[in-house]
Amino acid sequence: MPADEDLFRVDLNLLVVLRTLLETRSVTKTAEHSGMSQPAVSRALAKLRQIFDDALLVKSGTVMRPTVRGSALLEPVQRALAGMADVLANRPPFDPSRTERVFRIATTDYGATVILPRLAELMLIAAPKAALEIVPVDGQTFKNLGDINVDLALYSDNPVPPSLRTRDLFRERFACLLRNGHPAIGRSDQEHMRLDDYVEFPHILVTVIGGRSGPVDTALAALGYSRHIAVRIPYFATAALVAANSDLVLTIPRRAAENFADGHRLQLMEPPLELPNFGYRMVWHERVHAEPEHAWLRRLILRAARSGQNANVFDASLPSTS
Repeated sequence: MPADEDLFRVDLNLLVVLRTLLETRSVTKTAEHSGMSQPAVSRALAKLRQIFDDALLVKSGTVMRPTVRGSALLEPVQRALAGMADVLANRPPFDPSRTERVFRIATTDYGATVILPRLAELMLIAAPKAALEIVPVDGQTFKNLGDINVDLALYSDNPVPPSLRTRDLFRERFACLLRNGHPAIGRSDQEHMRLDDYVEFPHILVTVIGGRSGPVDTALAALGYSRHIAVRIPYFATAALVAANSDLVLTIPRRAAENFADGHRLQLMEPPLELPNFGYRMVWHERVHAEPEHAWLRRLILRAARSGQNANVFDASLPSTS
């Protein structure tokens, strides 16, 4: 008979009785230890004899002695019950300072740019032995959240499967980045680009999922305008490098733009038209919702996201313009 079927037909409480009988060699003492009546212990022993097809314990004068099979069962039954006790025991409280856990977070480089620097700083202080592993957001991210591959995702307020939980981190709006010395800067009106310049110069479109247009194009179309997209790319940081070395206009979420604008190579400008803002949030699966270490990670991310402006992390990575 398969092992699982053997387990289904056995009341595991009988193993506790068997262990106590083999240890005490006494129905009376087993009854005292277990809080059972002596007749109940005797009935349990009868069932055990039937399950194992062995007498297990036999009378020898005034005491009971285990059979050869009974003696052989004592140690494995003790180990099995100790394992079950570990399974059922209350989990120790999560201690960030001692954990060596690797937390896997799925995000675009936008999330990595605006949240990861502060998150890594906070984690190093609170959990110096832990580690962060960043993986890209892709078509398998939501599925991976339901498995064991990803602990949490950083994602926009686009729809997610109903099986997932979310928590808002902040609202985000758009800003423009132009290289310092770009012709449109001198013609700007109090750091707002002129609409004519905005549509005259070619653009960079950051599109993580590979779309051909974005919210900027929708807003322009509503005003009867369009733009020429000269470069489509899935990376915010690389797009900023391209903008720093060309007359291309880059419109990206403001927090990322503020990190990339260094005052020397790239200048932040306000768009010349009203663009929709969007929410940014963390997403996780119900399977990890109650886990203490996951709850701690979510609190840390919330703190990182709401701790104010991120420091500029881009200065050293921009090459000089020839």
